Amino acid sequence: MQQKSELPEGWKSVSLGELVQPSKEKIEPSENPNLKYVGLEHIESHKCQIKGYGFSVDIKSTKTMFHRGDVLYGKLRPYLNKVCVPNFDGVCSTDILVFNATSNLNNYYLMRFLSTPNVVDYASNNSSGVQLPRINFQKLSSYTVPLPPLSEQHRIVSAIEALFARLDATNEKLDRVQEILKKFRESVLAAACEGRLTEVWREENQGIEFKVDILDSIDLGSSVDSEVIIDEFNLPDTWKWTTVDSIGHVKGGKRLQKGSNLVNYDTSYPYLRAGNLKNGTVEGEILYLQQNDYNQISKYTISSSDVYITIVGACIGDSGIVPEEYDGANLTENAAKVCDLHGVFNQYLALVFRSKIIQDQIQNKIFSASQGKLALIRIRKLLIPLPTLPEQQEIVRRVDALFAFADSIEAKVTVAREKTEKLKQSILAKAFSGELVEIEAEIARREGRDYESAEVLIERIKEERGKGGRNDET
Repeated sequence: MQQKSELPEGWKSVSLGELVQPSKEKIEPSENPNLKYVGLEHIESHKCQIKGYGFSVDIKSTKTMFHRGDVLYGKLRPYLNKVCVPNFDGVCSTDILVFNATSNLNNYYLMRFLSTPNVVDYASNNSSGVQLPRINFQKLSSYTVPLPPLSEQHRIVSAIEALFARLDATNEKLDRVQEILKKFRESVLAAACEGRLTEVWREENQGIEFKVDILDSIDLGSSVDSEVIIDEFNLPDTWKWTTVDSIGHVKGGKRLQKGSNLVNYDTSYPYLRAGNLKNGTVEGEILYLQQNDYNQISKYTISSSDVYITIVGACIGDSGIVPEEYDGANLTENAAKVCDLHGVFNQYLALVFRSKIIQDQIQNKIFSASQGKLALIRIRKLLIPLPTLPEQQEIVRRVDALFAFADSIEAKVTVAREKTEKLKQSILAKAFSGELVEIEAEIARREGRDYESAEVLIERIKEERGKGGRNDET
């Protein structure tokens, strides 16, 4: 963040290159196999901390040596905001600049300054390279740093760390809320699909005769899996176990022909990829088929009355219903649909697919498969707990209401997180403009003493560098 035109008394505007130079201390990891290795993936950007490390024994090429208290700065986009001060010695990636610790500069002051949005934006805008843009120090070195007296740097850092600790504690509580909401949704689905959510509803409606619209003679098979599942979940007397292929038809999507390309403009032929099928609906950027490609796979569509389920990838088993606006969209080969439903409400089936009853079955089916893919034949054999249609509709209504409640809390958590981030940026803005703590000049006047200004401090830094301080090690 570039400082205001007028700095507080005793401060000085200096270029980053006047303060520090990248360390040139190299080391052969093979000769020091027990050294800890830090790559960009090991630096946690939001906390400016190292969250893990490797060992130099696994590194083949020469790396830069760093020491406890140095500043590590990621120069590779998109990791430009990755900066930290390690509490151990080690070696690091060549995509990390090392600024050695010095007694004339508080390196935590430098670390926090380098993490500010304006510095990140400057580095990003001045990066070069096509696939992996990097900022070189020659360009970064011209960036202006607002430098206070050394004693004031220490107080600023103390104030930042104290305030950030309180905000981090708030974020940790918000993280716990997220975990609670996740478990809440899971427990709601479990109660819904085991009949506990509508237990009172059944008592209130026991005088009304409802019928499960599935034949009682459904063959559930005699597999060990089926017996374990049926024994584990004790369904209400009015519910039945059935299989997916007894309530609908399972069909797969279609892979694009070789050489086909999706486009990002509306051709009237949306193509739903697995990444779009999230949280029970369709999300993210929608890509479209061109006319010739659509003609090849026009039969592989999904309607808003069907239920989708993803069958490959990290989100295998995600399930839901496509909105009306995507009725008739083409479906990826990485998902399947259950269509021609009878005896089951599509929204009920979608939430059952997301419940523990089905997710446990899916994981077992994947484990037993030769590849990490859920085969269509395995989806057809999934066991489904089936209540009457009126109870299915009541379950969906109650789940929707409870999930809406959870969503409202989650929205508040998101707002709170945004506020903590804005507070952090506000704290940094005040810190580097001299508004966070009392400036050294005012304290010195009040105490009737002299103080060392930043201008004098800069001269000492130059003198130290001229004597071959660790910033210039080769």
